[in-house]
Parts: sequence; C-alpha cells; structure tokens
Amino acid sequence: MKRFEGAQFSRKFDSGGASYSEAVHVSCVFDNCGLSLCKRPEKMSKVKRISVQGCYSVNSSVGPCEFEDVFIHDLKTNPILLIWSSFFRRVTLSGKIGKMNINAEPWGFCTDIDVLSRFSNARAEFYGATDWAIDISQARFLDFNCRGVPFDLIRRDPETQVILCKDEFPGLDAMGEGFNERFPEVYSYLKSFSKSGDEEVLLVVPLAAPKSRKDDWRGGIAELRALGFVKD
Repeated sequence: MKRFEGAQFSRKFDSGGASYSEAVHVSCVFDNCGLSLCKRPEKMSKVKRISVQGCYSVNSSVGPCEFEDVFIHDLKTNPILLIWSSFFRRVTLSGKIGKMNINAEPWGFCTDIDVLSRFSNARAEFYGATDWAIDISQARFLDFNCRGVPFDLIRRDPETQVILCKDEFPGLDAMGEGFNERFPEVYSYLKSFSKSGDEEVLLVVPLAAPKSRKDDWRGGIAELRALGFVKD
C-alpha cells in the first residue's frame, strides 16, 4: 500500500474516469484540488481502500465520485469541502471534521432534468448493492449537511445525529413560543427544511463548533425529541 506523509498537492484536477486505491495519506495538504469533476455518472472516478488521516483540504472540492472502503480521520477544511453527487459504500468519518456538505446534485445549480435523472438512477443502483454507506457516529463536525445518501444506510450517534421526517413534523408553529430565540440556528435550519422539497433531513450537532453553536443544536434537537418529532 502506498503511503504519502506530509505531501503537498496543489492544483491537481481529475476530470473523471480515474481510479485510486490502496493508499494512505497522513498530514497531507490538498490545495485548490478537484476530484472527479465530471458531469455524467458513467465518468465517475472510483476511490477504494484509501485512508486519510490528519489532512487539510483548502479550496478543494469533490465531484461525482464512487467511494468504497475509505477511512477519514481528523480532516480540516477551509473554508468548506463541497461534495457533489458522490456515492459512498463503507466510508468512515471520525475525529474532528471541518465543514462538509454532501449534495445530491452533480454540481452547483444543476437543473438539467436529464442529468439529474441519470444520476438518480445510478444512485439507486449503487445503494441497492450497498450494505451501509457512511459511518459518522464517531465524527465531531464543525458543520455537516448531507443530501443524496439514503439515511437508513448512515451509521449515526442517536444522541447527536438524528433524522427529521416532514410527514412527522407538523411545522414551526408546533415548536412553541420562544423556540426561535432559544435555538436560532436550528430554527433557521428547520425553516429552510419546511420550504424545501426534501422529505427528510439529517440534523447533526456540530460537536467541533464553539459552545454557543453546540448548545443551540443540542437544545433544539432535545426539544424536537421531547416532542416526538425526530427519529433516533
């Protein structure tokens, strides 16, 4: 297995169709890099049996890519790691993880119905043959949003990582007086969810964030749980 320790990768771009496997990256920096920047599912690069430990992603992004048997521990991101329509099979995130967004769309502001449909079909086929997708139960995120990954295939910490289903959530009015003042960030998130077309959302306490943010999310999720709205 190849090992990269303290390596610096700058402006490395992969336009899709590549394969990466059997490697360990320790304390590496990925500066302005792009992985699998393709626009159709047939061109998705594949990453298998890769370990990433104590690395740093700077102004980098991940396009549609297939990840399998990948381990990521202590990943710093600046300002955020955007992941577009990637598929995950047995991927573990642990330790302190920076801001990360997993998006269902293959790139920002994609509205092409044909493209979205092709990715949706490929996603369904991939996860139909997947035992579990992502394990985030031991991760302490600075911020984490996830769409496009079946939530029943995500291994979670039931205390700090919960699922809210729209058909079980009667709306913001049910949260009671003062909820928006006590938990402003959770309230804003729920407001966006209520207006979206998503049927469910994953709520994650940002355990690596400052205390005020952690308390906002802990308290908001606790109140949602007490009202019977979230799925542990």
